Amino acid sequence: MGTKRKTLFFAFFLLLSSAHSFYLPGVAPRDFQRGDPLYVKVNKLSSSKTQLPYDYYFLNYCKPPKIVNNAENLGEVLRGDRIENSVYTALWIEVKNL
Repeated sequence: MGTKRKTLFFAFFLLLSSAHSFYLPGVAPRDFQRGDPLYVKVNKLSSSKTQLPYDYYFLNYCKPPKIVNNAENLGEVLRGDRIENSVYTALWIEVKNL
């Protein structure tokens, strides 16, 4: 294959791979309006010193009054992730492309 042909082949695949969004399998896209609250969820604490992860609320962090598990898809359950609510919320703001 010639150099020019290899360059065109590579450029073609670069153009195919450009995207403006992404999709995580198993998580349905959601639409938000300006000012909607975004609920922050927590998972676990991992360490570079040990192989075992800690529960997020194992340490003395601010805890919500009631901790609720929020698994969104089967993959999280199979991996053993413990998605839980937190005391943090944010407001959705519109971000323009720069």
